[in-house]
Formats: sequence, structure tokens, C-alpha cells
Amino acid sequence: MAANKYFAINLDQTAVPNAERLMTAGRERRLRDDLPDMLFFLTHPKTVSVGLRDRHQAQPKDLLVPIERLEQEGIAFVRSVRGGGITYHWPGQIVCYPIVALCRNERDIPEYMNKLEQIGIETLESFGVKAHRRRDSAAHLGLWSDGKKVVSMGVRVTNWVTSFGFAINLEGDISPSAYVRPCGIEGAQLTTLQEAIGNAPPREKVIDRVAECFASVFQREPSRTPPGVLEAIRSAAEPIQNMRDG
Repeated sequence: MAANKYFAINLDQTAVPNAERLMTAGRERRLRDDLPDMLFFLTHPKTVSVGLRDRHQAQPKDLLVPIERLEQEGIAFVRSVRGGGITYHWPGQIVCYPIVALCRNERDIPEYMNKLEQIGIETLESFGVKAHRRRDSAAHLGLWSDGKKVVSMGVRVTNWVTSFGFAINLEGDISPSAYVRPCGIEGAQLTTLQEAIGNAPPREKVIDRVAECFASVFQREPSRTPPGVLEAIRSAAEPIQNMRDG
């Protein structure tokens, strides 16, 4: 399989556990070199997701309300296998999960994160939003605009194939984000493109721009999505569900 190709798949709205199974299935296909690199684009329903750092705590320290409060408000609570801390997802985000086989000269995790941030910087700049990195601590990975977080990041790398990725805050009600301490950062607040520039650009245009920036930053060529590939990945994800249920 050509190492410099990629294709994009739009998963629409997908619950975090379902997305994790699809990523696992896609990652296994990529590890076997059955498919080139992939970008999964999706949104999540209202969800508080806890990363590996805090996933074994009954009440995660950075969750500022009881878990029962989330349930009462229709917010899912998920213990994820991605890196990073706690985060809030909602349908107004654009989530991008790259499934990328890192070449030998790319096998540097901090540099990989830096490249993901660069994609976000270039994408947001296209829509009039100035975003920047912060290096106060590892928890500050992601992008910030006017002191508020506009892109969140968390990844997993398995045998040098990536999964998870980043979420761009496009629009919508972010008030439930006050229920968490994002990535453990005291006083951190979120913002959206809608808030930053007064309106939200069309989702499809932002997704197209992310894909263009990915191609440039990672030096990959876009290719057509192979026929039936999503159905094949969904089918491969079913046994993963059955194993976890069992």
C-alpha cells in the first residue's frame, strides 16, 4: 500500500464507544497494510470523556459534578482509551481522528502532536481565527484563541499507527463544559469559531480545509475512498463489540 496516500470517511454523529471500535477496526486494517491512511470525520453526542490518566477513578478528580448530574442532563459519561485527561464533546464540534501509519522518519510523538496542532492553526487561520500553541505543560496541548481553548487533542499510538486526534470547536452551547476541568487545567474555558468570529463557517468547508492541511503537513496525497470500505470497517468492528460485551 502506498505510504503517501490517504482518504477521508464521514461518520456523522457517532457515540464515543462506537467510534473507538471503528478506529480499532480501521487501525487493524492499516497495520496489515490493507488500506492507506484514513481521516475519520465525525461529531459526538453530548459526552464527558475521561482519558487514560483518570479513567480508573470512580469519580474523576477533574469532573466537577456528580456523574448522576450528567445522566440527568442527557450527557453520556465515557471512560476512553485515548491519551490525555477529561474533555467535553458536543455535536457542535468537528472531530478528526487520523488513522496514520507513521513512517520511520515520523516516529516522534511530540512532533506528531505538533503537526496536528499545525493543521488546526492553518485551518482556523483560513476562517479568520488566530490560534496558538501553549507550552505551559503537557496538559496545554491543543490550540488557544484569546485565552480560551478552541482545539482539544488526545491521541493513541499502537505499533506506530495513530488513532484518536483532535476536535475543533465550531459552534453550539458549550455551557456544560463548566462541569469539567479540561485536561486538568484550572480555570480553562472553551471557545468556538462561532464565538470568535460571530458566525460558524459551514461544517463541510472546515472539513475540506482540515483535509487539505493534513495533506500538506503530512505530505500525503488524497485518494478516493475505496468502495464498501466503511461497511467493511463496521463489520470488522462488530466482533470487537461482542468481545467487550462478553
